[in-house]
Amino acid sequence: MDHSPYLDLPRVPLAIALPRMLAEIDGELRLARPEERRRLETRAVLVRSLLAPSVPGPVSIERST
Repeated sequence: MDHSPYLDLPRVPLAIALPRMLAEIDGELRLARPEERRRLETRAVLVRSLLAPSVPGPVSIERST
């Protein structure tokens, strides 16, 4: 059975791939039509959240009074 050519590509660590992806998304955003902007902005937010350092311990989203 044939496999996907994607499997033949070298693996790149996320620490290298994510900033590259973000740069590519930002470049596409500059030229994007309005209907494409929302999708690209959502992708950029996702990649930025993956690049952000994680907060140690549980995080509460409840409002303190």
